[in-house]
Amino acid sequence: MISRDEFWRLFRFGLVGGGATLIDLGTAALLLWLWPALAENLVSTLAFFVAFWFSFFGHRYITFQKQGAVGKFLLVALFSLAVRNLLLLALLWFGLSGLLPIIIATLSVTILTYLLSRVWVFV
Repeated sequence: MISRDEFWRLFRFGLVGGGATLIDLGTAALLLWLWPALAENLVSTLAFFVAFWFSFFGHRYITFQKQGAVGKFLLVALFSLAVRNLLLLALLWFGLSGLLPIIIATLSVTILTYLLSRVWVFV
């Protein structure tokens, strides 16, 4: 059973992460709409960097309410991006294309990002 504080922290993480994910996926959709020939991995990476700052400041001020270290958060985010892109490559290899594999890969790294942020970045 998780504590009440941890429950609300997870709830806030979901709100901030959900907002960052919407920015991320919205950017990806816009990039694919504007330049449909762009590779999904490039689209995913560009969208990630657009959403990064929203995510960091949202988690700093809303989720964890602690200063946090932008360098550590960047490392967590880059690690998550690498995992996300590996998952994306696997999904592309299995024949998926467009926005769907980007959505699947993006949502798949959410738990990893929370755990690393909770125990290493915002302590």
